This record gives sequence, structure tokens and C-alpha cells, in this order.
Amino acid sequence: MKEKHASTTDYLLFYVNGKEVIERHADPEWTLLWYLRNKLRLTGSKLGCGEGGCGACTVLISQCIDKESGEIEHRTINGCLAPLCSIDGCHVITVEGLGSTNKSNLHPTQTRLAEFYASQCGFCTPGMVMSLYGTVTSKDASTLTMADIEESLDGNLCRCTGYRPILDAAKSFACDIEKFSKEKPSSTNTSTTFDKCSIFTQQSIDQVQFPEQLRDYLPQSIHIKGSSMDWYRPITLAELLYLRHTYPGDQSKLIFGNTRVQLERKFEQRIYPRLITVTHIKQLQEIKQTNDAIYFGAGVTFTRFKNKLMEWKDNSICQALLDQLKHFASTQIRNVASLGGHIIAALPNSDINPILQAAGALLELHRSDSTEVRIISLSEFFLGEYRVAIADNEVLVAIRIPLLNSSNQYFIQSYKQACRRDDSKGIVSAGFQVELESEKNQWKIIKICFAFGGVASKTIEAKHTQQALIGSLWTKETINQTNELLLKEIILNETSPGGRIEYKRTLIQSFLFKFYSYVCHQLKQFNADLNEFSYHRATSHGQQTIPERPSSQKIIGSSIPHRSAYLHTTGEAIYIGDMSFPMDILHAALVLSTKANVRIKHIDIEQASKVPGFVSFVSHVDVPGLNKPNGSLPDEEVFVSSIALCIGAIIGVVVCETEQSAEIASKLIQIDYESLSTPLILSIEDAIEYESYFDNEICLQQGDIEKSLMECEHQLEGELVIGGQEHFYMETNVCMVIPSKDDQEITLHLATQSPTAAQELTALVLGRDTSRIRCHTKRIGGALPICLAAAVAAVKVGRPVFLQLERHTDISITGHRHPFKIKYKVGFDREGQLQGLDIQMWNDGGCTLDASKAVMELAMLHMSNTYQFPNIRIRGRVCKTHLPSNTAFRGFGGPQAILACETIIEHMATYLQCDALTIRRRNLFREGDKTPYGQVLEQWNVPRILDELLQSSDFIQRQVNVEQFNRESIYRKRGISLIPVKFGIGFVVAFLNQAGALVHVYKDGSVVVHHGGTELGQSIHTKMIAIAAEVLRCEIHRIRISETSTDLIHNTSPTGGSVSSDINGMAVKDACEQLRQRLDTLITDENRDISWEALVSQAYYARVDLCARGFYVMPKMFDMDFTKNKATYNYFTQGAAVTEVELDVLTGDWHILRVDILMDVGVSLNPQIDIGQIEGGFMQGVGLYTMEELQWGDEKQHQWIPPGELYTRGPDTYKIPSFSDVPIDFRVSLLSDSLNPRAVYSSKGIGEPPLVLGTSVFFALKQACIAYRKQQGLHDYFTLHSPATVERLRMVCTDEFTRRACGAEHETFQPKGSY
Repeated sequence: MKEKHASTTDYLLFYVNGKEVIERHADPEWTLLWYLRNKLRLTGSKLGCGEGGCGACTVLISQCIDKESGEIEHRTINGCLAPLCSIDGCHVITVEGLGSTNKSNLHPTQTRLAEFYASQCGFCTPGMVMSLYGTVTSKDASTLTMADIEESLDGNLCRCTGYRPILDAAKSFACDIEKFSKEKPSSTNTSTTFDKCSIFTQQSIDQVQFPEQLRDYLPQSIHIKGSSMDWYRPITLAELLYLRHTYPGDQSKLIFGNTRVQLERKFEQRIYPRLITVTHIKQLQEIKQTNDAIYFGAGVTFTRFKNKLMEWKDNSICQALLDQLKHFASTQIRNVASLGGHIIAALPNSDINPILQAAGALLELHRSDSTEVRIISLSEFFLGEYRVAIADNEVLVAIRIPLLNSSNQYFIQSYKQACRRDDSKGIVSAGFQVELESEKNQWKIIKICFAFGGVASKTIEAKHTQQALIGSLWTKETINQTNELLLKEIILNETSPGGRIEYKRTLIQSFLFKFYSYVCHQLKQFNADLNEFSYHRATSHGQQTIPERPSSQKIIGSSIPHRSAYLHTTGEAIYIGDMSFPMDILHAALVLSTKANVRIKHIDIEQASKVPGFVSFVSHVDVPGLNKPNGSLPDEEVFVSSIALCIGAIIGVVVCETEQSAEIASKLIQIDYESLSTPLILSIEDAIEYESYFDNEICLQQGDIEKSLMECEHQLEGELVIGGQEHFYMETNVCMVIPSKDDQEITLHLATQSPTAAQELTALVLGRDTSRIRCHTKRIGGALPICLAAAVAAVKVGRPVFLQLERHTDISITGHRHPFKIKYKVGFDREGQLQGLDIQMWNDGGCTLDASKAVMELAMLHMSNTYQFPNIRIRGRVCKTHLPSNTAFRGFGGPQAILACETIIEHMATYLQCDALTIRRRNLFREGDKTPYGQVLEQWNVPRILDELLQSSDFIQRQVNVEQFNRESIYRKRGISLIPVKFGIGFVVAFLNQAGALVHVYKDGSVVVHHGGTELGQSIHTKMIAIAAEVLRCEIHRIRISETSTDLIHNTSPTGGSVSSDINGMAVKDACEQLRQRLDTLITDENRDISWEALVSQAYYARVDLCARGFYVMPKMFDMDFTKNKATYNYFTQGAAVTEVELDVLTGDWHILRVDILMDVGVSLNPQIDIGQIEGGFMQGVGLYTMEELQWGDEKQHQWIPPGELYTRGPDTYKIPSFSDVPIDFRVSLLSDSLNPRAVYSSKGIGEPPLVLGTSVFFALKQACIAYRKQQGLHDYFTLHSPATVERLRMVCTDEFTRRACGAEHETFQPKGSY
């Protein structure tokens, strides 16, 4: 047995942004991100998810990896996963290290993201900057391609921008932008990706210098004792083996990148007394190739693994591995995660292990008490349930992949299908290998391997099937038999983790068919077009067309960058979690119910109270005012007083001295529950069965529906369900509450769209006047407030309290977009003229009402979209279930209703065997028509929009092209769809359509504007500043907006409904007009050219009031009244989109080939900002309608999830669109010559309407499915529920594979879902 290494240190030495840091009191619990933010106060890097899935925490790590050559390795990593102890000897570069607005030394990556309008809420922007910086500095700029750039951003998510402007900014660094030089702008008002990027000449990119002292750094063994665990860093294999022998099994845990272990510790509460990092063991870094094998050390990162495979890609095994690595994890994860660590993790849904297993990989295991190296095959290594065949003191040192030396034909391929391409584990992944011997002009199977991930508790081989095939001929008949054998051998049932049983059974066959076709092509048995089975995604690009700015306007109509854009890109923008805390701040963590529909019998805090730093437990008995505050949440309790209606109900809050203590203590609170006898209701179907509703049925009716349906020529009935959607804002719920002993004041710093609602509810809960509560909202990274519990806690303990929800908790408890069930009966004539529609809608309100009734009402108002239904009846019920209360979400019922409306149009088109566009145009509203709720349509531009879009998108010819493509392609199908939208702007409750503003002009000419809207990325502050500058006739830079505050602007309306720029803009305009009128009284013929600053100074000395309060009331608005069929919007934002997609019918994978959007925004206040809203809203709609799927446990749909529990509660399981989902060709145009007399400067609200245009993707995908079904001889209408996930798309593409998977019902099979 070897001795432990003699020289050991107990401190860390590293550099941050060029400055040396020696940390002698490091705790192994600390992540790098926590240290940067809390110890060094570098708050630019953000905590978005805590699991390495969003990229907000991205930083760059540099280290000298070869002292002789001086080679420096640069890697972007996730700061939220990296242990602080792991960066000893490294240089850490954060966004602050690149440049600062204060120093005017911004890096090109920072300026370009700002100037390309690539930042909205800004929370994700520092991570974007660092990923881009890591890309442009990691290789010679002269060789950096657009493809390199697109791939490098696979670990970053953005909820606001739709990604296109970020990609454009990034491509300005590419060497091959000339590829787009042939782009032809449609007009002189059109700018393209090439136009924007080509102005930047290729030049060297400045890099933060690597500290010279670190070039001479010599790694030493490290042992650091922490508060709850120890950290070891051995530097030799002998030392590592000694440590593992000394601390075998669960006494220690080996880590490399910490990408798995951190999640085990955080989410599974695994306790490891010792962590041993293996990053500095030379033998674990070896890579070599011999005549009979390729050899990778277990510590080789996936980035190095991929780079080496690229050098060896002529080898079929290496190419198969590369194919699987293309969309494996993210850049940040691949930069730190090791091949050996991934194997040891034994993930059942691993993407890499199946292809390694198919390749016959062998593992090399070492131990300290033996000189013998144990070799074990990968297939024998996995035992199931995350267990592996390794001794307690063994260490995985290397992976060997044999190279076949045979005269026979050998083929190996890998396959994967995930919910999303980028950074998403496979639903099923596979590695297939076959060795064939020629025999009488046929090919006989000598050896074969089918390895799968995602279908069992481990990576498996279909050994019985493999054995049965030995000696068989390689024919289609054999493959058909193989399908039967595989489905018989691989057993899946309702409790199988991940569900999707039929889809997985179908994918198994689809992958096998692709493999069979590939091998036949290589054998030249037939001319299979391999493009049928894979897709090479082209580089994305875009163009934007903006009308001329009205000559009467000097600033309004100009594309002014977001006023905080440079603060976003430098990390200097301060969010709630970045603020400097008061010295006596306490940290809070929620105590949540782990069961639904139960009574709380007893709460035991004894164990929690023993946690060091514990201060108090707060529950309903501590509420000084109303625990059920009424107001805007009439049936919700701050804390559960008796009945916990859902999992995640807030029972209490723990308050401690530190964040870590609060988290630990909150998990130690013991709750005794008593089950209730009432049924557990977990879906709309359950609610209908048990008649569990809020309030009575709502009805909106026009005309005689019974008569119209009785007399119509044709009648259709159908049903549609639409799943919910998680907000997935980048900044989770956060607030800081500061109580004052002076006059009972409470100060709230919180991220909220409605400061006044937070103020009023806090006052009710605390039993104080509203005037004593001050709410401050500077900017929002997307979150909504959970402040009432923190306020009660702060008052109880008499100290400031900070509360920020962890991502899993945030998603689980804060509510989502409402799922809907819709049943319809539509009548029409032979020409497709609508005559009557009878429709019933149910939404899932969750356990309390919240905004659910209003969401239903607005869904009913949007049901007709752009079409005239002469007779219509819309009925709605809000279902009460035992799930967290669903809430307001961008679109507020409109997206669900309009999808239903367009589904009805598509159903009619299929029935009449005509183009859906024909029916759409035939039934369009006309100018002066009335909506079902009696509003007369004015400035009706949809017919014109369709005419212009049909021409500019070349829709008719592209329809022909799609049909031609579908005739020639068997397994890839295209679809194209055109969808119009009409979206009402204005609150349908009259009192909300008001706003106030306050404008101060100071003696030096500087201006501060206050208004009631909150900045959440939509650039409302930028627009308000532009309005003020236009009216005051001063320079933009003289005006600023600090924050939204209830002590400056009282009784604010919520920032929502796409109306906030309208009402607040009018209020700002009113205040500024008052000021300008006062100033104009001082202008004479002698001083007509006086400067702004001099005029203001003169006004001050003339004792002119330089402060004005503006107020605006939207005219002609009234409360909706469904009993009288009356409601009104201020106006309608209108638009349309054409989307073309390509679908792999064998898997359900798809790409958006091109999108053309034409949007009527009136006279845009800020065209590029509005285009950003259009693109971002559209991509959020793409997520809603195609990939974002909430999965709740229940006994009918998802038996593999505990009842009432949400499975999809983080970026690992819930997938929003990413960079590779952006349209390859993304074109957005603003309608010219459109006026809107009912809004400020003739503009229109644009926040919500574009989201609905995501329906064009949904229906284009459905058209692709229709083409395949027709090819299979199926011409009847079929229902496609939303979201149209890869699973649903594949399963409606009925064929021989789905028949085997689903049996007799395969033609009508519907995958399970949470509705």
C-alpha cells in the first residue's frame, strides 16, 4: 500500500479578474458562484437554476496546462456547480473583469450584445457575455465560424429575446459572415444579419491577461476541513488510491466536474463526509490509440474527448461517438464533466453509455491493495438503479474501446431523441453495432449489439434478441422480426420512469430502421437517401423591416437601445438578489406541504431549532393582520391554517442567520398530516367528474346558436386539450423586507409587476395602513413576488428578511399558465362560411381562484380571433383541483382560445378538402363588423396584412414547393401555415385603465421620470424616456428612470396586458407637456435658440415649477358584462405569421425552416425594441405549443410520479426553446402606414400578441404530419393536442412502427398528458 502524499496544503490560491486571492478559510460546501457573489461581491454572475441548466452563472476559468510550452486552457463553466475548492491554481474571469461602464472600457462582446438589442430583462445577459467571450477567445478569431458560435451557446437560455439578436451579435465575430452576403433585403428599410455583422472588420479580440504568477504554479495536495465535509485533492494516482482505500464506499465520494454530485447533494440530500477530486491525476488524463484499441483516461473531459474524436473521425466508432456528442449536455458541462464520471454515475437515460456499450468498451479499475488491474466490460458494469460493479476502494482509471480487426463488414451508429436538441437527455438513446459476413451475395450477421438508454433502470443490451439474430441474413424480414423481439424483450409499463411507453417502443423501432437503412446504403444494397434520416441544420439568420419614422417626430420612432443594456452586459445592473444587505439581515426558507388535500395535525420544530443560526419559525399564528387577506387573492392564505390543499402549500417559513442554515432548518421541520376523505382532484377530467368548480358557468352568446346549427349544411364536433406552461423567468421569486421601528414603516424590495397589489396585500396581512408600506421595484429578471410570508417574518423578528426561492421550489409552487379543455360544435356551409359555433371551455384554476376566472373570461373574448361567427355561444368553467393555483401568464387566456379557434378552422378545411387559408380569408372580419361582445372593429388591417404577407413570404409558391418536397421525401415531411391574430389591448375592467407619472427637472437640466410601470425586459423605461425627451425637447441622455416606487407613484395598475406603455406613456406625456408649456412661456424672439440647460436654469430663477404630475384615464372604457354580452378593448393589435417546418416523422424531431411575421404596431415607439418583443413572444409561443410540457403525478396519466407532485420543475426536465430552436430564416416586418389614435403617439401594445403567432408552428407541424398520414393511406381528420411535443408528433405519424407499439388503437392513439 502506498503512503499518503507528504506535502499537503489547507488553503486555496487563485486569481479573480487579475487579482490574487488566497483563501485560508474555504468551506467545501461553497460553490464558486456563491463565493463570487457573497464573499467578493461580484454579483454580475447570476444564480438562475443551481443545476447548470440555464447558463446565467457562466464564468471563464483559465489555467496553465503545460509549463514547458506555456499553453493556457480556457473553459467556460457553470459557477453554480463548480466547488470553490476546485479552482485552486486557476484564473477566474467574470463579466466584471471584461469591462465596466464606470471605466468606459467595455469589451467588444459587451458592446455588441448591447448594440444589437440582444438584452431585454438582462438577467441572463452576463452569462451570455461570458459564453461568447469564452468562444471568441478560445481559438484564433480568423478561424471562428458562425457554426462554432451557434454550437457554443448551447448551455445558455433566454426567455425574453427569442435568441435571434444574440446570435446576430455573436456572429459579428465570425470569419465566414460573407456566406450571407447574397442576402437580398426586401426593401431599403430592411436590415439583415449580414448588414449588421459585416460592418465589424475582423480583428484580434482583447483577452484578460493570464497572471504570470500562475504560469509557475505547482499543484500540491490539498486537504481542507469544512463545516460538514472535507475536501481532498491528491496529485498522484498512488495518493488517490490510498485515500480511496482509507475512506472506502460512502465514506468518500470521487468527483471531477461536480456536475452530478452537486445535484445529488442539493436535490437528493445525499451526504458525503469527504469529497476527493481527481482532476490532477496524470494517468486519468491520458489519451492514446493503439492498433487494437483507443484509450481514454477516466478524467478526460467531454470537450477533450470530442476534440480527440474529431482527429480520429475516420474511424466509424469515433464518428458514432461524435454523432452522439453533438447535442450532449452543454458547452459548460462538457468543459468540466469527465467521461469516467459519467460512466460511474450510471444514469439510466445516459446518451453516451449505449454507444460505448455497443462499441464493446472495457473499464480499467485500480485499487491500492492490489497491483492487479481489473478489466470489466461496460455491459457488466451497470447493475441498475444507479449501481455499478465497483469495489468500495476501487477507482476507475481508464476506458478502452476495442478496434475491430476483421475482414468482415462492420457498422456502428448512435441515435437519440430528446424533448429538445440542446442540453437535453434522450428520451431514448441507442447504440447499434453489427458485423456482417458475405455469403452467396447476401450478408449474414456474425455479431450484433443493441444497447439502449432510457428504457430501463440502467443502460441495457437486448441480449436475447442479439443471440437470436446470430447467423440470420441482413434483410428487411430480419429487421421486422427484430422489432418484435426487441418489444418483447424490453418491458415497459405504466410505472416505468419517464413514462412515454408507446413512444419509446416506437423510437426503438425507428432507430433500428434508420440503422438498417444506413447499413444497406453502405453495402450498396439500395440507394437509400441518408438525408431522409438526419438533418444538417443550416446557420440561422434574420431580417427586420421597419417603416420610415414620421417626420414630425424627432425621437419617438427611433430605435434607441435599452437604457440599461450596457449595465446588463457588464453585470452592473442590480437586481434584488444583488443588493447590499443590511448588517442584520436574516435569510428565510419556506416550509412546504409534501402532501395534497390533508389537514395539518402538528408541526414539530425541535430538530430545526438546533441548526446553528436558527432564529424563528413563522406560521399562521404569527400573522398580525389577516392570514387570508382578501383583496386580489380572496381565497388564499399566507400560511396554511388547517388544510393544505396542494403539495407546495406554504405552511411556514424558517428564519436563520444564513441562507444555508435556513435551507437546512426548513427541511428538518416535521409535519404530521391527516388525510381527508374527499377525493383527490388532479386534472380537469377529475374536476368535471366530481363537479369541482369555482363559481358558476360563464356564458357569452351572440345570435341563435341552436337554430344556426340545426339549419347549417355541415356540422363538426371536436375536442382539444392544451397543456399549461411554466413562466421560467430567469430570476426566481425574490424579495427583501426591511421593517422599521420608526412609525411602523415597512420597506419592500421585490420583483413584481404590481407594486400596488403587493403594497396593499402586505398592509392587510400586517394590519397596517397602506401608506406605511413602501414597495420598490428597480428591474425584474422575470419573477413575481412571494413577499407576504417574508413580511410577516420580518415583523415578528424585528429584522430585515431576505427570501429567494430555489428554482425547483419556484416552479413547483408559483402556478403556471392554465391548462384548458375545449369541446366544440361548429356549423358551416359547403363553401366554408361559418354559421355557428357552440363551444365549452374548462381551465384548471388549481386550488385557489387567483386570476383564473379573468383568464377564462379573456379566453372567451379571444375565441373568435379574426373571424366572424354570426352565431356563437361560449361557455366556461374554472375547475378547482388539488394543484398549486394557476395564475396570470403572457397572453392571459388568449393563446389557448386562439389555438382552439384555429383548430376549428383546420378541422373544417380537412372536412371540405380545401386549403385552410381559403376558409380563413372567407370568414375574416371586415371594417365596421362587431365582435361577439359588441365591439365595432376600427382600423381593421388583418385583410391587408394577409395580402402583404402572402406576397412578401411567397406563400403560394412555397406551398407548391412543400408539396413537391413531400412527394419526393418519405420520412421527412414539411408543412407550411399562415395564421392571423387579433389581440385586444386594454384592461376589460375599467378602473385599471389609469396611470400616473411624476417628472422632476433639476437646475442643471437633468430629468428624473417616475411612472407606474415596472421594467421587466420589455423596455418600458426606455420608451418612457423617449416620450419625455420628445415632449421636453431635450437630449435622451439627460433623462433617467431610477425605479418604480409606491411612495412616488401611488395606486399603480399592474404592468401587463400589453397596455402599460399606453397608459403610463400618456401619463408621462401629460406631465412633460405641462412642463414644456411652462418653459415655453420663457422663450422670446431674443432667446429662441436657447439651450435646454440654459432654459431650465432661467426657469428656476424665474420661480417656475419644474415638477409636474401627469395622469391619464383611458377614455370610453367600461367593465365587461357577459350577462349583457358587453366588453370593450381600447384597440386591437393585429398581425400574421407564415411558418415552414421540416419534420422527421420517424422520431418527431423538427426544425423551423423559415418564419415571416408581419405585425401591426401602429407607429412604433421604438422599432427594434418592438421587434425584440415580437421575436421573443413568438419563441415563447413556440415553446407553449410544441415543447414545454408540465408533468404532474396522478393515477391515470403519470403513475410513475407521486400523485400531485410536479416532475418537470427544473431545466433538466422542463425544456424551453434554446438557440437551436430559433427559425433558420427569421423575418419580421412592421406594417407601414398604420395609425392608432387611441394610444400614445399612435403606437400599439406588443408584449402579448406575438406569442399567439407560435400557433403557426403548431399547424405547420400538423400539416407535415398530415402529409405522412396521407402517404400511409389515412385521410381522416385527427386531433393534435398541445403541446405538440416530439412524442405527440411521432405518434400521430401512424405507420407500421406505431402499430406494433400501440396495437389496434394506433391510428387514434393519444399520448398521456397533464391537463
